[in-house]
Amino acid sequence: MTGLALTALAVRCVWADRRAIAVDLSRTPDLHGAAFAGSAACARCHAEHARSWRRSFHRTMTQEATDAAVVGDFANASYRYLGVTARMRRDEQGRYLMSFAPGDGGPELTAIVTRTVGSRRYQQYLAEADGALWRLPLAYHIEERRWFPMNGAFLTPDPDDERRADEGAGPQRPRFAGGAFDRHVTRWNDNCVFCHNVAPNPGRAPESGTFHTTVAELGVACEACHGPGAAHVRANQDPLRRYTLHETGAADPTIVNPSRLSPARSADVCGRCHGQRIADDVAPFLAHGDPFVPGDDLGLYSSPLWRDTPRQGERDAFSSRFWPDGTPRLTAYEYQGLLESPCAQRGALTCTSCHGMHDGDPRGQLRPAAAGDRACTGCHQALGAPAAVAAHTRHDPSGPGARCIACHMPRIVYGVLDVHVSHRIEVPDPRRAAAMGRPDACTLCHVDADRAWAIREAERLWPGRRSGAAARPGEEHGAPKDAVFAGDPIARAVAADALGRAPAAVPGPGTDSPRAASLARADVLVEAMAGDRYPAVRHLAARALTRVLADRGAVAALAAGFDATADEAERARILRLIGQALRGPATAGRLEGARLAALRAESVRADIDIGE
Repeated sequence: MTGLALTALAVRCVWADRRAIAVDLSRTPDLHGAAFAGSAACARCHAEHARSWRRSFHRTMTQEATDAAVVGDFANASYRYLGVTARMRRDEQGRYLMSFAPGDGGPELTAIVTRTVGSRRYQQYLAEADGALWRLPLAYHIEERRWFPMNGAFLTPDPDDERRADEGAGPQRPRFAGGAFDRHVTRWNDNCVFCHNVAPNPGRAPESGTFHTTVAELGVACEACHGPGAAHVRANQDPLRRYTLHETGAADPTIVNPSRLSPARSADVCGRCHGQRIADDVAPFLAHGDPFVPGDDLGLYSSPLWRDTPRQGERDAFSSRFWPDGTPRLTAYEYQGLLESPCAQRGALTCTSCHGMHDGDPRGQLRPAAAGDRACTGCHQALGAPAAVAAHTRHDPSGPGARCIACHMPRIVYGVLDVHVSHRIEVPDPRRAAAMGRPDACTLCHVDADRAWAIREAERLWPGRRSGAAARPGEEHGAPKDAVFAGDPIARAVAADALGRAPAAVPGPGTDSPRAASLARADVLVEAMAGDRYPAVRHLAARALTRVLADRGAVAALAAGFDATADEAERARILRLIGQALRGPATAGRLEGARLAALRAESVRADIDIGE
């Protein structure tokens, strides 16, 4: 055969291959039940994406308990809570151990840490017991470099009886120390596994209830967002296929690219974990895993939880997880916030409009183009100029009152020992907020004013936007300096956090000098640290105090060292020292009086289930 004939034959073969590739690319395979390849296989072709993913906290969400993974202090550290002494150490084999010695003289129990969960703010630890993995009662706060009991992080109060055994203890839960100390011991196999890994399958046997749990990969890796990738890896071993994809820019049907999905389907990829859900029948999920594959309509398998979602006929089972107007007030409900936002309901906003798995600082993963006000002005371009900002906000365009997120996504969402921005984008309205019994963006910044002032000012500055809502009795005065003593624990936590984040002094009735305002806020926070029965609220008040007193090193250090779950005598000792440093020996009881007593009488004791 001549060279010309060989060339013609080769060309025909190439065109035949390209036609076959074109047909292949026109088909959408069913990825349900498809095989997974693992992140190492993805990294061979997508090196830059692999590098950015490795920097993320998604990658380290669940890990084996290796030296590279464990960040907690296991150098013979100890922690005492509710009469139990916990000891964190390593044995001769290098294993990580957590031991619990009850104060009543009972036997010490030692758990071997096998896996870790989390790596950014705090890290939790798993141990095997009764054929399953369980979250241990203590976690390590990475940012503050100290141990804390899970009961001090969730919204539950100090127990009435240190050894009370009815603190939510389930019959199938193993005993580590007993009573309230074990309250938040949770089984990983049918809880944490679903959102912290790729292809989670609890593998629960219906007859015996035993677990044979599997995951395709620990942590949130490539295929959690892109779907199972074995077919994609196999198909793209063909260089001509890869070239065709590159040349044409066509979508590869063997893998899911969330950026090519519609806004709703793209949000579903994130909402699977960042939006707590409920299914009509959870049994198939426990036996076979979650059937959702990126690109699916999430609603085919489950529904997002809402304030009025019933559970076993109970209409308000989840109501405490939302503010009265339906706005989520706990983390892991960001998806619900997005669904309630006009920018998503009437526009194309989706999670990846602002966040990128391969973009920006791993803490938040905001796209560089969405940092600061650009998260909003990228679409609302007319509000990008300072003059337009001043006209829109009626605030100094360079000041904190003109920031888009501060007004439209206020910090009203409780997470574990922190308060986060709301993902429900809304127009601030202090009158409506007062009517619904929830915080408003205005007084979260103007913490030295009250809500009545905020309502008057808002209606003076924006006279055409009066909502017509009527404030609940007392809510017209529901500013953080009052709310930190009243309401339920989430309301008090949000108020405490706001007192620490607000500018030193902003305009408002009776606003004093910045130093006087800081001292007044400090008094309020010290009272919250002393009198609240919820360790999480006390912790946030102490953290806020360190911010308020940042320019007073010695007393700020005392506040930073305050342990919200230490015994009452130790907490009182630290508070006395703080009080003396602030105002001298006569500080005690400065805020006591009829008003404070009345506010505390309005506080609500509620064990708020954050859906752990």
